[in-house]
Amino acid sequence: MRNISLRFPYLIYLSIASILLGVLIAPAFRELPDLQTPAFEMTEDMREHELMHGSIDVPADTAPQLGITVEKDAMDGWNLRIEATDFTFTPDTVNSENVANTGHAHLYLNEVKIARLYGPHFHIPDLPEGEYEVTVNLSSNDHSYYLVNGERIAASTTITQEAEGGS
Repeated sequence: MRNISLRFPYLIYLSIASILLGVLIAPAFRELPDLQTPAFEMTEDMREHELMHGSIDVPADTAPQLGITVEKDAMDGWNLRIEATDFTFTPDTVNSENVANTGHAHLYLNEVKIARLYGPHFHIPDLPEGEYEVTVNLSSNDHSYYLVNGERIAASTTITQEAEGGS
């Protein structure tokens, strides 16, 4: 019994170390759409999903204003910051009735939706080498797109991912 009790703490330490290692390397395995496909070819399923969302046309004088900045992260990937005025992110009311100028945002890379955003900051992992159009648009609680004069309220910018080791 004594030999088992001396080894038991080491088993606990080994288990804890394994969990911590898993937590540290898990982000490297986060899945994104197939980034190897040129311009992220939009599939038919993606197009059908996009058509399911409704739209809310808002008057220009009360419409939210949207801007984005994307900067290279010092460690890896890119940091996206959304600058929205007259708009409130309301993650707790997603899938409920619309309230004017509240909701969430959708993030697209080369016209393919990669994330729903419930706040003004998002980290995009490093991408395969190439140029990417980053677009964010605003959506209401029921996922309808906010429009002004029939155009989505959106902001876009272009980033260039250099080969590994570049910035």
